[in-house]
Amino acid sequence: MGTIVYRATKAQAIHDELASVSASCTVLAHRVIGNRLWFLAQARAGEGAGRKWIGLTLIDCRNGEAAIKSMDETCGPYYYDCPLAFLAQADAPTGPYAGPWREKVRAFHASRSAKRAAIRTGLRISYGGHTYVLHHSLGRRGWQVARESDGLVFRLKSQQLGNASVLSSHEKIHESSIPAARHGAAPYP
Repeated sequence: MGTIVYRATKAQAIHDELASVSASCTVLAHRVIGNRLWFLAQARAGEGAGRKWIGLTLIDCRNGEAAIKSMDETCGPYYYDCPLAFLAQADAPTGPYAGPWREKVRAFHASRSAKRAAIRTGLRISYGGHTYVLHHSLGRRGWQVARESDGLVFRLKSQQLGNASVLSSHEKIHESSIPAARHGAAPYP
């Protein structure tokens, strides 16, 4: 499947894609996660009438243009953050890719849940060559953290926290060998 590029905002591209799917299917649910539009659709006509399936559209917007690439689960997309509720509502997988892809989606969510459950106040993490201690959650904005070496307070974004390594209470890294500009944590506003 190719990529289509046209003038649109991200919101317009999402609307257009859902309208395109709605031409032959009923869109039962959709969710945007980053640049991915996940949707659960049910075919209205043809050979697969009544079948519920999962689709994905990648949307990349730059300089007033939207590049979109559409696929469905039979392609086994290499993205695994599809909402679990979509898997529960979709019909049984078809083709050689859909079943293994759904298992990877389940594994992704299980791993993410386990990691989130382990995140708590006082946890020590390593990110960008520095050790931080988690102070308190800022919700979707991430966590307020303190750098162990000097006590400076920062905001660590959720994505940064997802890329951090959890340290045991006795584990220490050598921060002096990493230039300060590379640590990547945003100063707390």
